[in-house]
Amino acid sequence: MSSISLQSTVPPQPATERNFTVHLSYDETTNAVAYPCGKSAFIRPLGDSQPVIQFTGHGTANVTVVRFSPIKGSQYLCSGDESGKVIVWGWSQEKDGSIETTIKSEFHVLAGSVRDISWDFEGKRLCVVGDGRDKLGVFISWDSGNSLGEISGHSQIVNACHFKQSRPMRCITVGDDGAMVFYQGPPFKFTSSDRIHHDQGKFIRDVEFAPGQGSFAITVGSDRKINCFDSKTGEFVKSIVDESEPIQGGIFALSWIDENKFVTASADATIRVWDVNSSKCVQKWVVTSSSDDNVLRDQQVGVVASQEGRIVSLSLDGTLNIFQLEQDNIITSIKGHSKGITALAVNPLITGSYDGKIMDWSNKPEVAHTKHNNLIVSIDVQTGKADQISSVSWDDTLMINDEIKYQFEHQPKVATHNEDGITAVVTTADVLLILDSFTGETLQRLQLSEPASAVGLSKRFVALGFESNAIKVFDTADLSVSHELKSGLRATPSYISISPSEKYLAAGDVMGKILLFDMETKGIKTSRWAFHTGKINAISWRPIGEEEDEDLVATGSLDTNIFVYSIKRPMKIIKRLNAHKDGISALLWEDASTLVSTGADACIKKWGVEFE
Repeated sequence: MSSISLQSTVPPQPATERNFTVHLSYDETTNAVAYPCGKSAFIRPLGDSQPVIQFTGHGTANVTVVRFSPIKGSQYLCSGDESGKVIVWGWSQEKDGSIETTIKSEFHVLAGSVRDISWDFEGKRLCVVGDGRDKLGVFISWDSGNSLGEISGHSQIVNACHFKQSRPMRCITVGDDGAMVFYQGPPFKFTSSDRIHHDQGKFIRDVEFAPGQGSFAITVGSDRKINCFDSKTGEFVKSIVDESEPIQGGIFALSWIDENKFVTASADATIRVWDVNSSKCVQKWVVTSSSDDNVLRDQQVGVVASQEGRIVSLSLDGTLNIFQLEQDNIITSIKGHSKGITALAVNPLITGSYDGKIMDWSNKPEVAHTKHNNLIVSIDVQTGKADQISSVSWDDTLMINDEIKYQFEHQPKVATHNEDGITAVVTTADVLLILDSFTGETLQRLQLSEPASAVGLSKRFVALGFESNAIKVFDTADLSVSHELKSGLRATPSYISISPSEKYLAAGDVMGKILLFDMETKGIKTSRWAFHTGKINAISWRPIGEEEDEDLVATGSLDTNIFVYSIKRPMKIIKRLNAHKDGISALLWEDASTLVSTGADACIKKWGVEFE
């Protein structure tokens, strides 16, 4: 039986926003970190043995926080989104190795965005805080949603919350109003508040009780202060200040390592380990990027620690940094995309995203190129030239390894390339340009008579799909019109691909239909490739041996599905539904039995294709 099965996933980085904390969550059983990115919640293993898990149950809302259940061995998590919804969900691994996620409970608890979630140590109760009109947080039972108390004492957005991880049960919330509010329960009720030990007008960004029977709770904020409170009474104990270790930026997050040590992440790009008893900084790491202009990107906006002394921090640019207590250097940094991926090359694997970032995955560690400042339209990397990455961007440039080689007069609209290192670009001024991908030299230029919406390029031909639904094929040598395919699509063409032998041309439109043309007869070979229901974003021809006939074509669409169509058997398809949340942006064959896809979810997925 023919099938498409997921082999591996490269997840995105956590989504970050300037001046906001990202609450990371760590699970020691699976050695994985959980975080939000876009409309998905991710579980990312820090080792190589476990699969990546993506939860897409929040629909159209961006996920804001993800938290593991504190019960050891539990496969439950709770995630919140910007609409005020919280979902408790679980995951399981099937016999075939695939991952299934299941929603256990779902509640709409706030009128605004959820900022933080905390489980109690029994894994039965949830504290959910954030923004809202009538309330800024709730205490609820995770399975029934029944109220277990109320959040009060705050006048502005609540940024963080945490349950004491032992009896007697306590909880603390902190917010933009500079207040620390202490609760006793269950049911949880306001007990006391502290508004004087953090500077007025400053935000308290994070709070956490010491693990187990620990005696303290710590709060940190934009005023650079670290305050210590009694975990049972909520009374102020002391401010933790080390005169020999001045903090040069606001503190975004903290996490306890054990009952005596905790770690902080701050805007001065520094991770510090503190001893709560001596109020001393006992270890620190300064995170620095390779270039001087990355000072802002190096701000540390999230951190989580394990009891084994492993520390994971998050930079503002989305990089996950892994440290080990008592080791001086960063163990590793994990880079990637946090915005939808818009361009793809394989052999070697290179990707470009909506924010202009280009990732080279061919080496370890991965290399990020960040000179572009807008959407990447296309990427060209020739075999044997992995060190030369040609990229076309909406910032009106063609770059080679971050160096501008061509400046467009108008923004590139669509672009593609062939195997000979030639790139075809259509600009918003309806100009077709044929460029050398690796020098930026202009080979041909043609002013078009009407707007084009898609371009395909082979050795001898460049094909254009126009907004009038017509398709014209030009000779690349002089851009003279070779022929026009009269039987056009019924909707605007969105993607065109010419087969390697130049015998066929496949054109997909914004409605999901694909027409296959015979380049020799100039007629339609088949019009039965119509199973997609959204815009066609990718068409890729399966590589074949010298004695094989061209037959299979892989397609990816905004409808989130991957189909493999056959020329010989037009109604026979191999399908993979819901391959990427919010649609597929690019799809290429890595070899004759492996597909690589990217999507708006910022994921890169590798698929094994089995044939009958």
